[in-house]
Amino acid sequence: MAEYKVHLRYFVGDPLETIRQEDLDLIAGRFGVEMAVNKIDNREFKDGMMREETLGRAIEDITQDVITVVAGDEAALRGVLAEVYDRYRSPRTPYGFWGSTEEGRDVARDLIEETGGGW
Repeated sequence: MAEYKVHLRYFVGDPLETIRQEDLDLIAGRFGVEMAVNKIDNREFKDGMMREETLGRAIEDITQDVITVVAGDEAALRGVLAEVYDRYRSPRTPYGFWGSTEEGRDVARDLIEETGGGW
């Protein structure tokens, strides 16, 4: 059986609401998958503004929330992603699935095409 792994990268202002691990745990429990959020924040308050220098930095180091989903079958992955897209919407950049398995990325992209991804 294939393992599907999807990284959903949400940059500042992308999700419709704050991504919380407690909420992801509830969604994951309904589908029997593993799901976690990693919050990366490398912004700094400077000259009265929140700033971040992103030029020349790896995508993994830029401020973002990364939801990682690991599912054992496509049906569970599709169900989880549909709920995530309804709640937060889908990632918006070409790098939104960076680090996903090919199978997971394809399911995530297909679901955006089918549902609009919340945009």
